Amino acid sequence: MPPFSRVLVANRGEIAVRVMKAIKEMGMKAIAIYSEADKYAVHVKYADEAYYVGPSPALESYLNIPHIIDAAEKAHADAVHPGYGFLSENADFVEAVEKAGMTYIGPSAEVMRKIKDKLDGKRIAQLSGVPIAPGSDGPVGSIDEALKIAERIGYPIMVKAASGGGGVGITKVDSPDQLIDVWERNKRLASQAFGKSDLYIEKAAVNPRHIEFQLIGDKYGSYVVAWERECTIQRRNQKLIEEAPSPAITMEERSRMFEPIMKYGQLINYFTLGTFETVFSDATREFYFLELNKRLQVEHPITELIFRIDLVKLQIRLAAGEHLPFTQEELNKRARGAAIEFRINSEDPINNFSGSSGFITYYKEPSGPGVRVDSGVVEGSWVPPFYDSLVSKLIVYGENRAYTIQTAIRALNDYKIGGVKTTIPLYKLIMRDPDFQEGKFSTAYISQKMDSMVQKLRAEEEMMASIAVLLQSRGLLRKKVTSQEQTRNGSGWKSYGIAMQSSPRVMW
Repeated sequence: MPPFSRVLVANRGEIAVRVMKAIKEMGMKAIAIYSEADKYAVHVKYADEAYYVGPSPALESYLNIPHIIDAAEKAHADAVHPGYGFLSENADFVEAVEKAGMTYIGPSAEVMRKIKDKLDGKRIAQLSGVPIAPGSDGPVGSIDEALKIAERIGYPIMVKAASGGGGVGITKVDSPDQLIDVWERNKRLASQAFGKSDLYIEKAAVNPRHIEFQLIGDKYGSYVVAWERECTIQRRNQKLIEEAPSPAITMEERSRMFEPIMKYGQLINYFTLGTFETVFSDATREFYFLELNKRLQVEHPITELIFRIDLVKLQIRLAAGEHLPFTQEELNKRARGAAIEFRINSEDPINNFSGSSGFITYYKEPSGPGVRVDSGVVEGSWVPPFYDSLVSKLIVYGENRAYTIQTAIRALNDYKIGGVKTTIPLYKLIMRDPDFQEGKFSTAYISQKMDSMVQKLRAEEEMMASIAVLLQSRGLLRKKVTSQEQTRNGSGWKSYGIAMQSSPRVMW
């Protein structure tokens, strides 16, 4: 028997499609929601039913709790999966789902409220024995207090927003003058992004790596940790490339984190999936707790591949009240190989990662052994400017890290996307970089390498433009379909032969 009958996915894009695949494989109906901008999106077409929830801006659609609950009730959904981002860590949304008589696929509203912000998470981490960085015990009230704390723990320090995530309001500070300079700016950023301006201070790790641990728990107090994911390759605290397991830590270092993480879960009665974000110092070999993400992670597929488990299906079964199906010892024995994930963002790395919206004029996914693509687009799709720039994820797997990197190089070369700029060209360079191949990097990797990589990308782009001009002059270049032609043909659907009759029942 399926755990539920009809599950509404309160999200969009690649994660909505990925969750719906699990829902359908489990014998349940998959319900989509969509905004005006996503009327013809892949996740809408893939669903069994789809419900309109508002205009294009996220605040009026994907963050509109009353509209989403109304859609779930109209669909007669008995469960709601939040995906990640949007409302996935919003206790008010969880409570609204529960009050409507549906199951929220994630921790309960009560559990969510035990960890309202990062400072709550730190306090519980301290109780459970999860190591934390030296710093302030709570929000820092003034710049004078901040300067005193910084002097006590020593520079460099991290200034962080207590609420929210996504790297907003986080700054590394190396001196008192810099601390004075960033303090009010970070307070404004935190207030604008999260509605609260509270900041706190932590000691910055030396040569930091970003390591996260996957906690899995049921409603009966059983827990396991599905090892870790290396998330160090990032830009401005936004992850770009993730891998599992980390090439930096030993089995002994990994294992010593399991017990305190499980104790953390027990202290708050946590269940389903949760991710412990930590910073790890190559120099001191110490972990410091950052925060607990109370949801499925973007990078969950790399854990799935090395353990050969479906985390989304497991998350659904645990939310339905099933018991954890394995022990830590059994899970450890399942670990095999290495996996790497690339976030394919519609951004231009040459121009400071500026967003690139528009129609996808050509789309060809890589395939073959060890290659998986989780995508929310096809040829003809429109990439709107209203949401996160992630359009797909390329995940590769191999028997060891070196083999996986070679698979990644081949898959990145085979991945073709036209019409919008993407981060694929940057990833090709990173995979060939000796420092990456040897696992020698910190969270400063992108900032340190970006100038030289931009020069290489510009040279490649200029060469390709010259070749295109030459081919066009000789009449060998095929005519590119314009966005106007796509619009005349129904937002590109007819141009690219997508069968509209395969769409779900769309509810207004």
